[in-house]
Amino acid sequence: MLGLALVSSALTAGATGLLAYQMLLTAEDRRLTDFAVDLVEEVAGLEDARAREEAIAEQEELRAFGVRISLFDGDTLLGGEPSIPPVSGCEWGRAPGEEHVRRCGVAAHGRLAVAEEVLESIPRIRTWLPLAVLLTSVGAALMSLVLSRRVARWAARPLTELGESLARIQPGADIPEPLHAEARYEEVNTVRAALVDLLGRLRAALEQSRRFSANAAHELRTPLATLRAELELESENPQPPATAAALARMHRTVTSLGTLVDRLLVLAEGTEGTLAPVETLSLADIVEDVVRALPEDARGRVDTDLQAPGLMQGDSQLLRQLVDNGVENALKFSGSGRVTVLLRETEGTTLLDILDEGPGIAREDSERVFEPFYRTPSARAGKPGNGIGLSLVALVARAHGAHAGFLPTSKGAHLRLTFPATRPDALAKD
Repeated sequence: MLGLALVSSALTAGATGLLAYQMLLTAEDRRLTDFAVDLVEEVAGLEDARAREEAIAEQEELRAFGVRISLFDGDTLLGGEPSIPPVSGCEWGRAPGEEHVRRCGVAAHGRLAVAEEVLESIPRIRTWLPLAVLLTSVGAALMSLVLSRRVARWAARPLTELGESLARIQPGADIPEPLHAEARYEEVNTVRAALVDLLGRLRAALEQSRRFSANAAHELRTPLATLRAELELESENPQPPATAAALARMHRTVTSLGTLVDRLLVLAEGTEGTLAPVETLSLADIVEDVVRALPEDARGRVDTDLQAPGLMQGDSQLLRQLVDNGVENALKFSGSGRVTVLLRETEGTTLLDILDEGPGIAREDSERVFEPFYRTPSARAGKPGNGIGLSLVALVARAHGAHAGFLPTSKGAHLRLTFPATRPDALAKD
């Protein structure tokens, strides 16, 4: 639109200027021609002496109007302004310094009358015409720029509304009602209908995937629990050292598989949206329970600083999974270093910080570590795991309207979970 405005305004301004120049010049030529015609008609049939007198009288009369006139017989001047050369038709002065002089000559009855006038305004129009075209083009371009942005916003508003509706969709949630309403324009409505159909198919595929994952996890839990129980019973009987060691390894493997299945089940049954309030609980109590359940050597490496009870509404089992996975991840990567768990409340938020003394997380990996099954190169090289722990932390946090993220730190890793503070009246109702 800006280019079109520049071209169209330049063409319009140029054409208008040329037309105005031509019209003014034509009007002046007609005026000078009329003076010449009047003189040549007045002296028709007169002797040269009498014709000279008429030319001189006409010259004196026209001098007040800024017009000079001369009468010729062939190329011989009979009377009038002696500096005027004989010319036929209308033309600009050709001698140096006569660029602004316009002359019109008319021949009739064997004589030639030439009228001239100094026209400074018309040549000035011709000189200033390119500048006028430029200024007009720039002005039109600026107006077009302002108006085109407004027009573009107005024209793109249906697409903007469509984008806003898409941005509000939560994974697994129903398609919002605005997407079901037909758009004002057929083209946008075609896109909307295609997106609704795509979202419906994606939701069906997601639900099918979740059901499959949940069913598979449920089916695996029972045999794994049975196998673990049988291994525990068998290990209570006297066994040769090699057999006892093998049973212990098998028990650890089955226990690890059971933990993995439990996490997969939480991921499969979890939601990306927020949970409806389940119960009022204390995050500080959950942290203490998680630390208390740790093996003795791991428990001795964890320092807790619970400055607030962290009262909120949520699911205690899911939050226990969150804290357990966060602490377990910190213990695993801190080696023999310390792990610190801080719980405090600020205005409007409850902060749970888990800090360790491990190698830390690179800035480029600080977001990707929350993706299911993603493990950093250093984690894959040095530590066992399946890449589900932190993704489960992020999932449970989102389900409680919280945010999980790693903060920059000079040593180790700093995991922060930011929970929205629960209103006291909501806790009182519960």
